[in-house]
Amino acid sequence: MYKQNFNRLSSFLILTMWLSLSSSAMALSSDIKKPVRISADTVVFNKSKGTAVYSGNVVIIQGSLQIRAWEIGITAPKNAIDLMTAKGSPVKFQQTMDDGKVAKGSAKLLRYFVKQKKMTLDGDAVLTQNNDKFSSEHIEYSTRTGELKAGIPRVKGKKPNPKGRVNAIFYPTN
Repeated sequence: MYKQNFNRLSSFLILTMWLSLSSSAMALSSDIKKPVRISADTVVFNKSKGTAVYSGNVVIIQGSLQIRAWEIGITAPKNAIDLMTAKGSPVKFQQTMDDGKVAKGSAKLLRYFVKQKKMTLDGDAVLTQNNDKFSSEHIEYSTRTGELKAGIPRVKGKKPNPKGRVNAIFYPTN
């Protein structure tokens, strides 16, 4: 139940993450056809609740896609994945694009809301591809609309949070 749904989710999750960095880059087309390999110290499945929690040095590999986290939780009521949450110090992920470039990212918390087609990265969130880099304390990406939001909103009357700044470095391509 979880393997088939997670297979589609993991590939889609990383692919859309990197599309936010470079619309011309695509994850290796062959990755989605590769088996998903999950390694963890422990796993707890609860079929009646539709949950699975992998804990302790969790490593997920599917083709060139690699996700490393301390814990990955999957919520799948009625056998359909609703939410995937990865926690770590930080969660790290990388994938090779069809153009041969390697895209990487990290955050302390990564969440993917399947129905809303929305991904959030919180806590020292960083996305890189080659030398290009995008970082913020909070990043949201809608796979439905392609909209990317980053930073922590300012509250009127309060000092801005210096950790809420958005930083981007882009190098020209020739």
